[in-house]
Amino acid sequence: MLFLNHQNQRILKMKKQIIGFSLVLSTFTITTHAQNIQSFQPTFPKFSNSDVQRKKINQFYPIGQATFSNQVKIPAYGVTVENPVEDGLLKKTEPCTKSNCTFNFKLDAKQAEKLKLVVIPSLGYILVPKHWTDISAATGANGTGSVLIMSPNQKEAITAYDSSFCVGCGLPYATLYFPNLLKQSLDSEFGGYKDPNKKLKLVYPSKTTAFFSYQIPHFNSKTHGIAKYKYDGDFNFMNIHVTLDQANQNLATPILNFYNAMH
Repeated sequence: MLFLNHQNQRILKMKKQIIGFSLVLSTFTITTHAQNIQSFQPTFPKFSNSDVQRKKINQFYPIGQATFSNQVKIPAYGVTVENPVEDGLLKKTEPCTKSNCTFNFKLDAKQAEKLKLVVIPSLGYILVPKHWTDISAATGANGTGSVLIMSPNQKEAITAYDSSFCVGCGLPYATLYFPNLLKQSLDSEFGGYKDPNKKLKLVYPSKTTAFFSYQIPHFNSKTHGIAKYKYDGDFNFMNIHVTLDQANQNLATPILNFYNAMH
């Protein structure tokens, strides 16, 4: 287990939503049981669209530099996504200013040399390895967001998901990390997830936050991540999975700690 510091309207629309949800499911296979309860089986994520499609839809564009509390700076980029409401791409991230790209977060200078900040619609700020450019990201008309970004050799990956305020888009996925939510999800006929083979290792720094890790078969290092939910009248679930090889394992901690601080 990688322990983290506590610091810090139409067919076209349906197709876009499907891409987003496929990213959510890409980190594990499922086995269906009674009551629509599915079993967690870790797998390495895969893109659901072609390289040509990804380069057309998801384009990085520079927005300036992100500055951290210890005055470390790294390059920052926005990412275009397909507009879920009308034709075209969303390119909505504003250029960096002192107010939107300055973070009360300490980033080690050596690690910063290997990182960049990306801003993804419906997901917000995420740190990723600097040389990674292969990305598939989607946002839904209901505010959901998902991303899969991979290393050049596609042997390392980061996935993230945010259900926005779509209960059925978040509650069933949250049950894997927060079993206390399973009954509510089943009662609402959303289904849910269990981990009968104890593949997940979980630590709960709070009732609504889970730090987790699991081993993907035949992979040389563990996947680490964070799952969170908010339930204040609306239900919102979000998570991130970071799968890095041994040479880049030291980047997992700042990536996850920053995600924890920003979400």
